[in-house]
Amino acid sequence: MADHIYKQNLETIDSGVVRHATKLEVVTIGLGPIKDLGVLCGSIWYDYHGNVVVSTKENPEGFIYNQDRTLVVRILGGQVKIKGRYDLYAPEPEKLHKLLKNRFDVASLPERQFEDLEPLFAVASDIQGAIAPSEERWVIVITRAMLRGSDHLVCELPLEWADKPTFANLYEGDVFVIEDKSSGKGYRIGKEEFELTHKLN
Repeated sequence: MADHIYKQNLETIDSGVVRHATKLEVVTIGLGPIKDLGVLCGSIWYDYHGNVVVSTKENPEGFIYNQDRTLVVRILGGQVKIKGRYDLYAPEPEKLHKLLKNRFDVASLPERQFEDLEPLFAVASDIQGAIAPSEERWVIVITRAMLRGSDHLVCELPLEWADKPTFANLYEGDVFVIEDKSSGKGYRIGKEEFELTHKLN
């Protein structure tokens, strides 16, 4: 829906300070189309309708992506898991192509990282390692003043991520990445993930 307006995101953009940031290179591993994945307890499972459900950091209870999307896992700051969870998500095809363009031999991962990833590799259908390139972007770091007495703001995620509007909470120290300032399109990055994958300029 190209004309969708992300009203809550626009409020965040209007109330925050826009900063320039550099996204660092990150090891990203494609695991194959979501519909072809096996089950991994706590990370990937099937619902009653036959959809593959993925546990993400933002939605640990499970998120249903477009089943034709390719699932990827990232290694952030040398860590395979953040707070016990894989960093799993399914980018849109155009972004996926960019993420997996610079190929990387998964067999060359440090032994500990490879061992931590083995359960995912066992349920994957097509493993493709890559180094996701560095890029420049505009962000808003969520401050206490922006919260206005609440403990969080609400971020509306881009519609292409799911079949229905999806929301995430923005807490103090989290970051809102601006994809399109005029429409409010963007997404949340948690404080810990941001510190492992970006630097503010």
